[in-house]
Amino acid sequence: MSSYNYAIGGGTIAEKLRPMLSGEPRHSVCGTLDQMYAEHPDADYIIIEGGTNDADLMRVECGEVPPRLGTFDLHDFSGDYDTATFCGALESIFYRAVKYWVGKKIAYIIPQKMGYLDANVVDNRRYFFDKAIEICRKWGIPYHDLWHGCYLNPGLPWMYDSTKSADENRLENHGFYYDSQHLTANGYDLTADILDSWLKTL
Repeated sequence: MSSYNYAIGGGTIAEKLRPMLSGEPRHSVCGTLDQMYAEHPDADYIIIEGGTNDADLMRVECGEVPPRLGTFDLHDFSGDYDTATFCGALESIFYRAVKYWVGKKIAYIIPQKMGYLDANVVDNRRYFFDKAIEICRKWGIPYHDLWHGCYLNPGLPWMYDSTKSADENRLENHGFYYDSQHLTANGYDLTADILDSWLKTL
């Protein structure tokens, strides 16, 4: 099958989240969805992935929920959502996706375990991913939680060698992560097989 990748490193689900050094807003999945539809209105599968960068940029500090996490209402299917928030942007994505690609396969992927060298980072990311799952359930969007759905874990020394640099881990490619977050070719080979099987169930 033909596939088209709209992902850009550092991208977020929410729009206009913390400008990069250039002063430009970060790439946003929410802000790209209309372009995806315009260029591929007949797509059979629309797979959304993301949330890690949103979680890192909107950290939950000292029990305080960040305003830009946003909220969602289980009974609100109006399409009027605040896309500058994580919850609002994800809802906007699903609202438009089910309208644009009627009857097609729309799904969401939660990434594998990341950041296990910092418990606060782990807890913060799971907070966002759990919100994403609630929103998927609201909209009836199938999701695959790689975090809980595969055994990849940078906290295991045979999967990630924290004594080596990212370049060393990547070039040697013995483990599954080249840092505590991003996967090596080995890691992608493993997740690709898992996701391939899952996509066939949609």
